[in-house]
Amino acid sequence: MNLIELAVAAEAHFQQQSTIQQTTSQCVRTKNKYATCDRCVALCPTGAIRLDSGLPELTAEQCIKCGVCLHACPVGVFERPDSFQKLLLNTQSMPDHQVVDIACVHHSAPQTTAPAVDSVVQTKNCLADLGVSAFVGLLAVGVEQVRVRLDACANCPLRVLQPNIEQCIAETQQLLSVLGLSDAIVPIYDAQSDWVERPLHHNENPPMSRRGLFSSLLNPESALQQRAINAIDEGDPSEQLPRERRRLLTVLRMLTKPYPDIPDELGLFGDGFVQLVASDTCNACGLCERVCPTDAIQVAKDDEQFMVIFEPHRCIDCNLCIDYCETHALETYGAPTLRDVLDETRLKLHAGQMQQCKRCKAHFAGSPDKTLCPVCRSRRENPTDVSLPDAVLARLSPAIREKLRGNADNKPYEGGHFPVDSPN
Repeated sequence: MNLIELAVAAEAHFQQQSTIQQTTSQCVRTKNKYATCDRCVALCPTGAIRLDSGLPELTAEQCIKCGVCLHACPVGVFERPDSFQKLLLNTQSMPDHQVVDIACVHHSAPQTTAPAVDSVVQTKNCLADLGVSAFVGLLAVGVEQVRVRLDACANCPLRVLQPNIEQCIAETQQLLSVLGLSDAIVPIYDAQSDWVERPLHHNENPPMSRRGLFSSLLNPESALQQRAINAIDEGDPSEQLPRERRRLLTVLRMLTKPYPDIPDELGLFGDGFVQLVASDTCNACGLCERVCPTDAIQVAKDDEQFMVIFEPHRCIDCNLCIDYCETHALETYGAPTLRDVLDETRLKLHAGQMQQCKRCKAHFAGSPDKTLCPVCRSRRENPTDVSLPDAVLARLSPAIREKLRGNADNKPYEGGHFPVDSPN
């Protein structure tokens, strides 16, 4: 099926979907034109998202509103209203939801399923619209096993989206493996001869039994979960984490609440979660703080000392801080602990003393035996050359930095400076 046929086949299914809004200013490529992130472009099934002068651009005429980009983008460039809250709240309210099938709106016989299934939930869109947070969220509201129905994908006009669904399932299983729950999300590819009919609930308007209604009202834990789910998308978006990360953190806390004794060393090995470390080469320039799109790293300093702080629950593994660190002080090292992510722990990556340059009076990171800042020290050692400080070099393109390194015969001076040939 070519792109034109795909778009025509999908048009009728998605004409009622809200238009996807794009906020390009949030993209990591606006902060670093050499950034390599292209998840939205790579995953878009119709090529509706392309890079225009290095920045993503969504062409509305080609977009089939499948929703893949909504949860694929780590910084939330693409957004639209969806049924995330309805999916979780309505599933929670069903009288029987230990084992649940989730099927898309295009499935012709979703109610026919395995005898062990309690209920079937049918979404209003393709399952590619669901992110990791949705699958984890279903477990958080009491589902013990989620069976993802892919048995109709082969004959669907949107079958090109099946790999996206499978990738999301794999990412969810990896995340849940730290809790021993990777088998709680299961893709279903083929119908079996012993399948029977089970209650079918449409996500937009599921039936509510009297037993389900009173159970919801009398269960205080259920009420707390409902409030937490409803509050996810409240507040000023400009002051919040990307929507998919907010949702994932909320449902992870709900899911792990019955397990208060999570080992402190248990790592959260999931897509987008990473641990940073900082070395003694850090000069407290603060550039990492300025380029971080989620405020995951902060540099606190005064005239006497500095501290680099890292919040792993905010980090989306975009690598901007590492790319910009001219002294190569930052690097990734494994995964953060689940406890640090859930508790929103602020970790001290590095700390040191600040000194005052006796020549220019500027404050800089260094030991007490350093009396000159890196700029003044380099000028004293190389009076016939012009030297650029690290913060300036970090703003230059890699090509220019390589040229400067070539002029310096690839011999960096103390403080990471590279001299430039004097025009005289």
